[in-house]
Amino acid sequence: MAYKLSTTVLKAFQVLEYVGANQPVLPSSIVKDLELNRTNVHRLLATLSEIGYVVKTAEGFSLTFKLLKLGRTIPLSKDLRNTAKPYMIDLINRVGENVYLCVRVEDMVFAIDDVKSSHRLTLNPDISYSYPIHSCASGKLFLSELTPSDRREYIETLHLEGLGRNTITDKLKLHRQAEEAKKTGYATDLFEFSDDILSIAAPIYNYDHKIIATIAISGPGTRLTEADMTAHIPDLQATARELSRCFGSGKNS
Repeated sequence: MAYKLSTTVLKAFQVLEYVGANQPVLPSSIVKDLELNRTNVHRLLATLSEIGYVVKTAEGFSLTFKLLKLGRTIPLSKDLRNTAKPYMIDLINRVGENVYLCVRVEDMVFAIDDVKSSHRLTLNPDISYSYPIHSCASGKLFLSELTPSDRREYIETLHLEGLGRNTITDKLKLHRQAEEAKKTGYATDLFEFSDDILSIAAPIYNYDHKIIATIAISGPGTRLTEADMTAHIPDLQATARELSRCFGSGKNS
């Protein structure tokens, strides 16, 4: 039996996808661009806000991390996390800094799991992390997998918003750093996402030699130095290679 599609559900997901691509957004923009009824849009936003999927700020509506929590139930995500966890714990025991498992979703990088350090001064242990692809070490790795021409074309579509004091806002520089990450097998974030954080990441490959995730080390710049990150490269890359083998890749990272 074929059931008639629920137009309310279809509109709700249209609104969610629109907010995700343009956040923060005003209801008037949704009405105009999606050609939806004003009353329906306000009702949908009120409902999505009530159940925790969007939040209203002074600038407009944005998505919440509840969608990320829901996404963590995806089988691949669970398999990644379950496989990576013991390796992440082993890595943090060697380097003593926060360790993150990250994946790419369109123009964003999401940390789908983490192991936090025991340092008194550490990153917030109670929130999930998402990063624009141009602003983090893992993002450069995901960009590195594109061919040079595809990467240039893709980077041209990005809005390189400044987030930290060293955020890359020059598109050619971003392209070059992604190319360098391809050669070295790791990438860094030197106060690019935040004025407070340094990070380094290495790629995890699957059986098809595609990057399915990254493993990253992050810490406060008041404690973690560039020299520390350089010293952590061998342990980080060794962990990434071990995880790549778990997913069927013999490729060296």
